[in-house]
Amino acid sequence: MRPACEVADVIRGLGNDREQIGLNSHQLRTLRAIELCRTPALGGHVDACDGCGHISISYNSCRNRHCPKCQGHKREEWIAKREQDLLPCTYYHLVFTLPQELNPLALHQPALVYDALFKSVWQTVSQFGRNTAVQLGMISILHTWGRT
Repeated sequence: MRPACEVADVIRGLGNDREQIGLNSHQLRTLRAIELCRTPALGGHVDACDGCGHISISYNSCRNRHCPKCQGHKREEWIAKREQDLLPCTYYHLVFTLPQELNPLALHQPALVYDALFKSVWQTVSQFGRNTAVQLGMISILHTWGRT
């Protein structure tokens, strides 16, 4: 069953304004791919039943890793596999974000910036453990928008 509103509908609602909201070219290409996913713009194919003559049109997907239509099922499969690896303890998902003013420094001195980020994150998290007398552990992942 198709939801009443999809991510692509929201993107289409932005119209030409998306060019003005400060996104980089990679982000704009991603939005365009999601907008066009499984539409006639990407082509497709026609299937016809030899018995009853029913015709079904299937449009091509964008195959973008950020697209909920293309990667949603892969995400669900990945989550199901990871759930088998969980330890019997409480987990928390925390997000620490660098101010955008540090982006130029992170681009030119990534080791310096990211080492400082991870050290400060661990200091912050471990302080909570000391204050509550709880032993903590941490898995850290650096997420950036692009692959670089």
